[in-house]
Parts: sequence; C-alpha cells; structure tokens
Amino acid sequence: MMSSTNILRAIIISIFFQSINGLIIGECKEPNEWKTWLNVHRPTAIGEFELVPHYQKIFAGQPFICSKPTGLEVKTINDLEPSTTGDTFRFTFNEGFLCLNQIIFPKKKKCTDYKIKFCCPT
Repeated sequence: MMSSTNILRAIIISIFFQSINGLIIGECKEPNEWKTWLNVHRPTAIGEFELVPHYQKIFAGQPFICSKPTGLEVKTINDLEPSTTGDTFRFTFNEGFLCLNQIIFPKKKKCTDYKIKFCCPT
C-alpha cells in the first residue's frame, strides 16, 4: 500500500500522444496503448532510477501500470532523448531505467531527471 507521502511525491504527467523524442524498447501496437508518464525518483548523489519493479509495486492495480508491458519509453523530464544528455545508462524490460553518477564524465555531473511510461493492454 502506498503512503500519502509517496502519492504526493509521484509526479504523473499526462501526455496523450506518442513521443518522438523518447527511447523505446519493445513495441506498442493495438490493442495496447501508451499510459501516463511517471517520475517518482529524482536524481541523487548515487544516480537516477525509474525502476519497473518499483512502479509495479507502488502502483499495483492502477490503470497506468501493468505487470507485463509490451513496451517502455523513457526520456528526460524536458522531453529529450536520453542519448543527448551525456549520461551513461541502462534501460531494460526487467529493470527499467538506471543511470549511475559514478560512471558519468565529468565525475561531478549528476544524472539527468527522467520519466518513464508503459505500454499496456487497454
């Protein structure tokens, strides 16, 4: 169960069209559809993480999440493609999006803030 504090921390950005600037893994074909942008985690001294298992746990049963997405899309909160940021990241179905500050050059740069969305059955 999600606490009211976590609900307030969750920033849900509704976008009703498919982005042309995000990084997509998988696909999103009918009868599936892209859901709402999600951004719970903020960049920290460690990095930036938009983790699929975390979202599936805290938002279980909500209409903007699913247990078996057919696609995932990630982009910066300013709608930029991740490859344009200089960040070093990993993006997979099982984990989601991970960026660690320690592998960015220069070392003092923090990972950019990202958002993620799921493609789920309608």
